[in-house]
Amino acid sequence: MFPLSHRAIKTVKVILHVIFISIIGFDLVNRAFSSLPNDWIFFFTSGAVENFVCAVIAYLLYYFVLKLNSNVKKVGSAIILISILLLFALLKVYRIHHTIVHEHVFEYFTSFLGQSLLFYLLIFTINRFELLRKYQKLERELNQAKEQLLRNQLHPHFLFNAFNSLYSLSLKNHPDTPDYILKLSGMMRYLTDETHLDKVPLRKELDFIEKYIAIEKIRFGEDARIQLHVEGFGHNEKWIEPFLLITLVENAFKHGFYTNIKDAFVKINLHISGNELFFIVENSLFNKQHFQEQNREGKGLENLKKRLALLYPNSSGIKIMHTPTTYITNLKLNLNEPIPSDYHR
Repeated sequence: MFPLSHRAIKTVKVILHVIFISIIGFDLVNRAFSSLPNDWIFFFTSGAVENFVCAVIAYLLYYFVLKLNSNVKKVGSAIILISILLLFALLKVYRIHHTIVHEHVFEYFTSFLGQSLLFYLLIFTINRFELLRKYQKLERELNQAKEQLLRNQLHPHFLFNAFNSLYSLSLKNHPDTPDYILKLSGMMRYLTDETHLDKVPLRKELDFIEKYIAIEKIRFGEDARIQLHVEGFGHNEKWIEPFLLITLVENAFKHGFYTNIKDAFVKINLHISGNELFFIVENSLFNKQHFQEQNREGKGLENLKKRLALLYPNSSGIKIMHTPTTYITNLKLNLNEPIPSDYHR
């Protein structure tokens, strides 16, 4: 749903009120020119004046009578408004029948009363546009809660894999274990300090991915075929929801290197063109994985698709392709977003 600001909704409300009042006013002025000064009683009992009086009563009822603090004042004001409608009913009956017929008085009075209530309902509906903004706010908050839940589900999964790798290195007394811990510490800081924000600089998300890749290179060796290619970064900062791209990277390692280190590879390409981000991740695929292709989209990719549907409903797309030897995910995002007001460099 397109989000409307408080100012936009207020403007819509004013326009609708102006249209309604203009229609009533135009009808009244038109009737006045055609009836006055020759036929005063016909003018005062015309439909134009009836509409005007009913509209005035409806506005008084909505903006004044129902907002009175005293019930006595409310009842008194209601009696005055009803008396005005009754007076117009008597006047119209007298003009038409030249005498007062109670049955006709009651008929016209109920007609005027119904018309006033109908106008009141119209005014009430116009002013309820504010509820649309409240509904949109609740919808956004609900989507944010859903997105945060999906994001939080990723953290334990990532940490589980990271500490497993650390455990494996420690068992081998690997000389790069301290460097691994240092990089993991930096990633943990990103998880705790940045990912609660709606958006972070793309460079920080990229730095997180680079640390992840560096950790995997420590685990699998510097000769491992792991490539990261970035192009299109300009001087203007781009912003992205945190912990979004890492899902595809982690998924590539899970089904590439974790399955069979021999001849495994992971290629990651990030390209920025204007406000569009293209993120392509390709990894090796082995014969024993082919029967699992229908189940390849695990919780990580499923959560990513849900987050994209919430965060980029009309400006994102993800395609998954595979050949007998490769598995490719292609993500496209539109990053045309302003700098978040709650972000501090």
